[in-house]
Amino acid sequence: MSLQTPTLEKVLPQTDSFSGYFTDDPLKISEIYRKNINISIWQRELDSKLIQAGEYILQENPELQLSEVVDPGNINEIMIKEFGSSKELLTFSNDISKIVNMFCNLFELKKVWLRLDAIDQPMCPRFHADNVKCRLVTTYIGPATQWLSHHKVNRAKLGHGNEGKTDAESGLFSKNSDIQQLCPGHIALLKGESWDGNQGAGIVHRSPHEEGHYKRLYMTIDFVELYLRIYQNTLKGF
Repeated sequence: MSLQTPTLEKVLPQTDSFSGYFTDDPLKISEIYRKNINISIWQRELDSKLIQAGEYILQENPELQLSEVVDPGNINEIMIKEFGSSKELLTFSNDISKIVNMFCNLFELKKVWLRLDAIDQPMCPRFHADNVKCRLVTTYIGPATQWLSHHKVNRAKLGHGNEGKTDAESGLFSKNSDIQQLCPGHIALLKGESWDGNQGAGIVHRSPHEEGHYKRLYMTIDFVELYLRIYQNTLKGF
């Protein structure tokens, strides 16, 4: 998470009040707090060691589904337990630890819900907005998350509004070039419908659609309240 990289900030020009924010400075990802920003993207590039570690994990555990409530104090222990302590995999574990710390610091959280998954098909194939405050997403290997700018979405076509048609056919968006896509390594904060004052403006996104078969290793970090909402009867000693 070097802070020495020259920065380049850009706010997507849009025709209404909600925009996307791009930056090369990890500190600037906090622009998600701005009322008119519903996606904030740190455009980082993965170094070769992280890519190699990610490829190794995909090869050794192609069905990986890691789901843990973690805090900055135990994340390294959990990662080492899951992936081992080889030098290469420690690089990967340390990267996740830094991202967890960043998310916790940004939102003043003690714990977060971390998920790291290996998949070979879209997990969420339809465009949608999440009923969460904010979610961090990043992809290590494979194609990354796709999203639509707020002013290019017909929200009436989300969910049942698609009337059984595909996203491309329903009128949700006008043309394929409206679809934007993160790159592997990018760290994005996706503002959801539960963010105070953001109802009807949660960022619309989906898992990547790619021709043919692909392998993907990606991570999401959520507020613990989402975990509690889903698994409140199984979480003990929290």
